[in-house]
Amino acid sequence: MVRVGVVYNIVRDLCNKDQKGFVTPAVFNTLAEAAQMNVYNEMFNELKLATRLRRSGSDAGRDKSAYKMVEEDLSYFISTRVLNVAGDESSIRVLKPTNLSRIISMHVVDTETSVEIIYDIEKAKRVLNSNLSTPTEEFPVAMVFGDYTSGTDAPGQFIQVYPDTISEDVVMNYYRLPEKPLYVTRDIGNGLIIEDAVSSVNFELPAHYLTELVGEIARMIGVRLRDDVLTQYGTAEITSK
Repeated sequence: MVRVGVVYNIVRDLCNKDQKGFVTPAVFNTLAEAAQMNVYNEMFNELKLATRLRRSGSDAGRDKSAYKMVEEDLSYFISTRVLNVAGDESSIRVLKPTNLSRIISMHVVDTETSVEIIYDIEKAKRVLNSNLSTPTEEFPVAMVFGDYTSGTDAPGQFIQVYPDTISEDVVMNYYRLPEKPLYVTRDIGNGLIIEDAVSSVNFELPAHYLTELVGEIARMIGVRLRDDVLTQYGTAEITSK
């Protein structure tokens, strides 16, 4: 993983503003979180591109495969959660995991029956009201809702599984969000401030994303300070990946 202290030191030295306090840990932490999410989301765009290359037969093979490399990076974020939907009707609706990014697949425990996932509420209504497509235990369906209110329930992010007669729980495989990076310092006296490695949280990205992270943060600081040199440097580092 990319060390948060290493990125902070590079960005601070690159900006050459450490004596003026422009890149404080607080500012860096705000930008670092945004930069990590930008890189994380870009992985999925790279996966789409790599998939097209693979289908066209243009992707390199074995360890040089663009598809393999992106899949390998994203595999670190794959998580599994058991959704407790078996039992009475009130247990069919479950809260989404707070770290949920994108759902990969769902299946019923024991039977391994695949669960179709629907995000469009209009399509969900058509499925539930149709005699031909009504969910069954052999063909279950999961509705993924955004803000949802029903009766006394508070608005929230829910997954609802149909039919309510399913006697087993459902396993969900999904990509989780990365942990937020955090750069923490401590004063060791005589005006010396160093990284608190115990309290700091590193970036949850493979080491080869170091330059891309630095570029993202440098670009954002350049925009913040209206510094064209930093902005151009950051943009060049990002587009070179």
